[in-house]
Formats: sequence, structure tokens, C-alpha cells
Amino acid sequence: MEPHTRIEKIAGFVRQRLYQVAASRAGETYIDPEYRWNHTLRVTQYGRQIASAEGANLELTTAGCLLHDVAWFDTPGEAESREHGRLGARLARPLLQELGYAPEEAGNICFSIAAHVDDRADFEHPVTLESKIVSDADNIDRFGAYRILQRYERQVRDWQGLTGAVAERLTTLRKYRHDQIMGTPTGNELFNRQLDFQIAFFERLLAERDLTRPVEE
Repeated sequence: MEPHTRIEKIAGFVRQRLYQVAASRAGETYIDPEYRWNHTLRVTQYGRQIASAEGANLELTTAGCLLHDVAWFDTPGEAESREHGRLGARLARPLLQELGYAPEEAGNICFSIAAHVDDRADFEHPVTLESKIVSDADNIDRFGAYRILQRYERQVRDWQGLTGAVAERLTTLRKYRHDQIMGTPTGNELFNRQLDFQIAFFERLLAERDLTRPVEE
């Protein structure tokens, strides 16, 4: 089977499954398959950029990125959500075998899915360049412009609460910027662009906070 055909089948499987499982939980908080699918597409594009720059296997990286959140809606609740990567790997393996991936290729993809949340899988496998890239790509999108809107959606009409939360967030973002926390050099470069945007935006917001005061005689 040609690589592009396999990738198309994986993409179709992920999109269909996200919407199906989300439909079974309609009405629950944070069940948004459109956002999750759009996030998956962006993660895949970031992953392909990094893979090309770092010399990783492009097809395996693409497959891992597409599948990384396939089990997102199968793990309700904050505590359980950390397991979605490991569950996703178990769901993905039969599909990968059906599509003709060699055992070592399927293992690499499944490890990338399983470990993307917290660098832990529930099976033995060495860390791979592709697994680092899937994790990097996920984190890069998690710090994108849309996530700012998501993060502060409930606070946008609470000026004091919003600016207080932003001031705290700035401390975290500056630490991330200093520590270079991604797994690949290209991942760090792309992640730093996201951080620089958010830091500049939040600094501007706090500058407006400082201007929000009575006129002095």
C-alpha cells in the first residue's frame, strides 16, 4: 500500500472515531470534536515540518501525529485524560497492522502515541526521534493563538481576574522560554515562536492594565 493511501486511511479513521465517540457523550463539558480534529491537523503539519528539518521518518511521524489524540474522548475526567495516549496506542496497533506497517514501524508509531502526554508508555520501547517530534508538535499547537482564547474564555469579562491570571502565566511562559523544553532543536524553534507571541501579547495586556487608572491632577 502506498504511503499516501495509508495516511489517508489513518486520517479518515481518526476523524470518524473522534466524531463518533464525541456524539455518544454529547452535552458533556469540553466535548468538541471539531476543535480536536483541527488540533490534530495542526499537530500533523507541525510534526511534518519538524520531521523534514530533523531528518526523521516523515510517514511514521505523520501517522503518529494523526493518531496521537484518537482516544481523547474515551477518557473522561481530568485524571483519566492522561491515559488517552496509552489507550490510543492500543487502539491504533490493529489498524497499523492492517495497513501493512512492519512491526518495528508500528511499534515506533504506537510509542509516539502512548508517550506524547507524559513520556511514558505501558510497553517497552526505546525513545525515538519520531516520538520526540509528536510530543513537540502537540505542545507547539497547545501554545498557539487559539488556545489563548480557550484558556481565558471564562475570564474575559473579569478584568481583575483576567489580568491577574495573565501575570501568573507570564512567569511560566518566561521559564519555558529560558529552559528550552522541547525534544528537538526545530521543536524548540517553533515552540519559542509561540512563546514569544504569547509573552508579547500578555505584556501588552498588562501594559493596558497599568493604564487603567484614574486621571491624576
